[in-house]
Amino acid sequence: MTIQFDFSGKGVFVTDSATGLGRRIAEAFHELGANVAIHDASSVQVEKAVRGLGGGSRLVAAPGDLAKTANVEGIVHKAISDLGRLDVLVCCAMQGSLCAIDRISEEDFGRVMGANTKKAFFTTQACVPALRATRGAVVHVASMIGLVGGPTGAVGYATASGATVQMTRMMALELAAEGIRVNAVCPAWADADGPAAAVFADYIKKRSPLGRIATPDECAAAVLYLAAPFSRYTMGATLVADGGIASGHYVA
Repeated sequence: MTIQFDFSGKGVFVTDSATGLGRRIAEAFHELGANVAIHDASSVQVEKAVRGLGGGSRLVAAPGDLAKTANVEGIVHKAISDLGRLDVLVCCAMQGSLCAIDRISEEDFGRVMGANTKKAFFTTQACVPALRATRGAVVHVASMIGLVGGPTGAVGYATASGATVQMTRMMALELAAEGIRVNAVCPAWADADGPAAAVFADYIKKRSPLGRIATPDECAAAVLYLAAPFSRYTMGATLVADGGIASGHYVA
């Protein structure tokens, strides 16, 4: 078996890929030959991202709000139709926030769970038929905060991220017989444009033996590994790209 990163002719759908980490992941697949569907709730952001990545027939615009379950099937089916096939789904929401336990409303908690775990679940569900046909791969991007905890006020985001990891394991067990691989990446990443990003970034820097957050390239590399055909025996795994934080957490 030749070990190489080559996604030529493959169809890849990356959610939340018009900006931030999702965009870098989509760009990485595109650089390696894939046909990529760029997604965001904003059609303006999607169009801007497609232009920024050079346009062309290998980029598909897939706008729409996946946090609204009623929208999911339509967005997914249109993206797959435009791609022609689906070999890889990457769910890259990672929308975090900070709020003390005694101030989190039911609406706030539901919004965090919906923007992360719920969206990943129903998007994956809608993609199963197409992935079954190609014996494809799913990668859920969560956070190391879902494994070892995070700064004060991150209980909602940590809960959603931890739930995404467990959801990934259960999906892997159920879909393995159909040839669909499901794995997760948990990076130590803080979106520079996201809310409370400075707090998350400071928390990571202080705890990582490397003294910094992950770069978008380092996060994308972990996703590419789990999506590549040569990792086909990796199933239900959580690849932790956290600069050693989890290791130190348990021994400090």
